[in-house]
Amino acid sequence: MNTRAVAVARAGWGTALLAVARVVEEDQAAAVLAALGVRHVVQAAVTLRWPHSAATRRAWLVDCAHSLSMLGLAGVSRRWRGPAAAGAVTAAAWAAASRTASK
Repeated sequence: MNTRAVAVARAGWGTALLAVARVVEEDQAAAVLAALGVRHVVQAAVTLRWPHSAATRRAWLVDCAHSLSMLGLAGVSRRWRGPAAAGAVTAAAWAAASRTASK
């Protein structure tokens, strides 16, 4: 998969997260989903605008950091364990796709 394809998929993922955030009833979960959705949309926009920039080539590191932070959250919070574990796996998948595409 190339950088553009990953960015387009990421934009779709971010848009989906924003849509879900609008219908989630719990305020805290909705805020987290909205923030994450915005992050993905912005990251996709930067990648599409500057596909050969240093920021684009290293964007996968943001996903790695997110994955690691979610593993930490899963380890300390019983309430957020399931969503955090799912977030860790998803972020790791985005990191792998972005890293592969940026080579």
